[in-house]
Amino acid sequence: MYVLTVECQESEAEILSAELWECGPAGILEESAAFGRIRLRAWFETSEGLLARFSQFKPVLEAEVERDWEVESRQAWQPFCVGEKLYLAPEWDESAAPAGRQRLTVHPGLAPGTGAHPSTQLALMALEEYVQPGESVLDVGAGSGILAEAALLLGAGRAIGCDIDGDAVAIARRNLIAGGVAPRLFTGSLRSVRDGAVDLLVANINAETHTMLAGEYARAARRAAILSGFERRSEERVTRALASKGFGVAGRQEIEGWVCLYVCKEDDF
Repeated sequence: MYVLTVECQESEAEILSAELWECGPAGILEESAAFGRIRLRAWFETSEGLLARFSQFKPVLEAEVERDWEVESRQAWQPFCVGEKLYLAPEWDESAAPAGRQRLTVHPGLAPGTGAHPSTQLALMALEEYVQPGESVLDVGAGSGILAEAALLLGAGRAIGCDIDGDAVAIARRNLIAGGVAPRLFTGSLRSVRDGAVDLLVANINAETHTMLAGEYARAARRAAILSGFERRSEERVTRALASKGFGVAGRQEIEGWVCLYVCKEDDF
């Protein structure tokens, strides 16, 4: 087994991660690095071609002693609570959810969005606080479908997820059907969603994409949006883009330098 380590800017992490997955790794670990950068570690059975393919990211390739990754992965992923109402547990765990909490099953290793990252936890906590009973929710960049699933558990009447990664959507559909919770997921961008399609929009993606899609958020969401996935240093840029499209910040949370904003249409203030 070989481990390939690369670093990139936050805005490049999603694309770089997708490129790594195309090479067939056994798993990928994302970590925060110095100066706001992101470090990705990917494990491969063979090292052939990896250094050349990722040369622009100053790759480091090392051989590792053979390990039982399935056992280690299961030991590493223990159930944990998020907010006041959710209990996140891996699919192999059979423990009961604590009293007053909803069990949200996650599927480590299959797609991004296990709930371990601060930005995902922030989005889950914001959904808990701001989803109104029976309303419709759209998860933009749905990944594993964790936010769409959580929205239903927290009282949404309808949840939809969209993602441009068809493989991620296929994985999420299988996971959600197996878990008995079935928000509708489709492959496509936010631009394919009709005007005013949902009450609340949630997106856990990077700052650059938030600024680019601010107008689309305003078009698709009737009431408000929950936006996570960026660090404090990018907050002003994101809020400025949102303000230009008629959104005002009505709530804010932060964990370890990661920020989540709850923004409303000006008419709802």
